[in-house]
Amino acid sequence: MSETASNQLTRTLDAVARTEDKVHAYRHVLELEARSSASDVDLSKASSPIAGWAFAVKEVFDVAGVVTSGGSQAYEDRVATLDATVVARLRAAGGTLVGTQVAHELTCGLDQPLTRNPWNLSYYPGGSSAGAGVSVAVGSARFALGTDAAGSVRIPEAMTGTTGLKPTWGLISSHGVMREASAPSIDHVGIIARSAAEIGKVLPILTDPDPWDAATLQARCDQDQRPQHNNRIAVLGETTLSALTDAYPLDPEIKIALADSCKVFRQAGAEIVELELPTLPMAVDAIVTLFSAELAWANTAALAKRRDRFNPKVAEMIETGLGIPADRLMDAVRVRSKLQKELSAAFAAVSTHFLLTPTTPRPAMSLAEFDPTQELGTLIPFTCGFNLTGNPAISIPCGQTKEGLPIGLQTVGSHYMETELLDLAMEFQRQTHWHELRCPI
Repeated sequence: MSETASNQLTRTLDAVARTEDKVHAYRHVLELEARSSASDVDLSKASSPIAGWAFAVKEVFDVAGVVTSGGSQAYEDRVATLDATVVARLRAAGGTLVGTQVAHELTCGLDQPLTRNPWNLSYYPGGSSAGAGVSVAVGSARFALGTDAAGSVRIPEAMTGTTGLKPTWGLISSHGVMREASAPSIDHVGIIARSAAEIGKVLPILTDPDPWDAATLQARCDQDQRPQHNNRIAVLGETTLSALTDAYPLDPEIKIALADSCKVFRQAGAEIVELELPTLPMAVDAIVTLFSAELAWANTAALAKRRDRFNPKVAEMIETGLGIPADRLMDAVRVRSKLQKELSAAFAAVSTHFLLTPTTPRPAMSLAEFDPTQELGTLIPFTCGFNLTGNPAISIPCGQTKEGLPIGLQTVGSHYMETELLDLAMEFQRQTHWHELRCPI
């Protein structure tokens, strides 16, 4: 007999009470509403795969009657009247919403929110969906939803020892995601859980087309038309990897973890091949340009009325975004188009649909030594390119540093191959134990 939703929620709220004063994952804990919802789920005898699962969402998703400010004082009076599509779908499937979670202000990653890494409280937890990764790591949510415009679902998961999926762009509705805290052309709604198997149960609930989000209505690859799965997996070739690591040095322990992960896949029968993506090193500049411009357009009016309520660095970024010249925007668009074609051609050339990379070039760093305004770009060179291309990508735990900090492995797939990508991640997690490790908090 499955555990009741009320019992699952009680265990989750106990974890909130035990850890929240240390890790600060939540912006709003909705205990009364959650208990009422769990009781309703128990009475309904819901049979969904996620019935009774306690979940949370980044504080950029609308939750009816709750402040959704995107972590900004400039929007602290913004109260949603309706649930975001994804929140409504999870509730309808029997999920229990525990609360909304801390995010960097407007997802920019330029401030340092209170959220702390449960593996070492003096270390960075990743951004901007930091609350999501932390809550799953400590058990104060069974799973969580975040948004990812450059790596914000994958980077916190790499740094907290959890699993995070950024699906194909447009696969999951973003209706009800705070526009002032998103860059629609590169943003993806993503899922964070302890394992790929758990994500595999959540994903189908969220993927039906949504008439309120045109991106979800675009043509999708039917199961019968999908390219045949094979046992080849690519890694970046020496030229591409050298170009990236010259600009963003790869930590030796992460390099070793990547090599060890390749061994795991080889032992499972995979052939590791190399592919080159000459445009990938240009992705950081392109993603910063597009993100800054799209975020700026949405915040123009608020900045003019209440600039003093924005973090000074965020206000400065918005102002810079408003002044980006047209030729720079066009260059960013050209990089996106070129990288999309390049990745598709590279996959075809080596007969694979999957690419392995580190999630980040460096593990979590000490907060005392990390200045996000100067160093945020050093975390995204392996992730942000696939926001430009819209390909699905998942980060899974693949090792630990000598200091006991998690290391993440990113696997990128062809468009709409989430099922196969999750299968690959699940095979890795069947062969390893990294996702089973628990943080000390």
